[in-house]
Amino acid sequence: MAGEEGRLTGRRRPGPTTERGLDRVVNFSDAVVAIAITLIILPLVDLAQENDDGSVAAFIGDNWTGLAAAALSFVVIANFWRDHHRLFERTAKYSTRLVTLNFLWLAGIVFLPLPTVLLFDGTGDDRGAPTLYIATMLVSMVAVRLQQVVVERDGLLSDEAAAAPRQPWVLVWFPIGLMLLAGVLAATVPGLGAQALYLLLLSIPIGWIGNRRRRVASGP
Repeated sequence: MAGEEGRLTGRRRPGPTTERGLDRVVNFSDAVVAIAITLIILPLVDLAQENDDGSVAAFIGDNWTGLAAAALSFVVIANFWRDHHRLFERTAKYSTRLVTLNFLWLAGIVFLPLPTVLLFDGTGDDRGAPTLYIATMLVSMVAVRLQQVVVERDGLLSDEAAAAPRQPWVLVWFPIGLMLLAGVLAATVPGLGAQALYLLLLSIPIGWIGNRRRRVASGP
């Protein structure tokens, strides 16, 4: 009967999900992130092996842009993983839409080191590198926020998380708006580049206010 209904409506009924299946989604995501973080440092390891001078100071001086790019990529990916981890800690089930959005999130994570290197190797007049860098981060930010929407609206939350106060929509989407604005400015304003990301500092007080209101709503 369910199959007949699916053929008539043109919609595919979601298959049953299991805790093991959710664990596989999370474990696969963690493995991809771990590999992406590991790959950040491998080019620098190759350069270190070619360091004929043998001096640490000389190596750092010759490769400081690569080191800075690797450090920045690590910090950004770690923060993206933390948001992803918090979301899936509250998730008890999964769906096809959630898995699809998760792959989109992973695509941004895997691609991020490339625009990071271009950002540090580029010139101040190059608007392409910072725009690509911001766009890549925006993809991962939007993907994890859309995952949050799917989890909350499709009833995929755990019972405990479903009973807890939800994040205000401003707290969820305000940083996305700032990142989008930063990307537009980086692409259109000559010489601004990645400095447009300073706009994200505006999300800090918004986050404080939102978290305070959520704590008040949840009671003592």
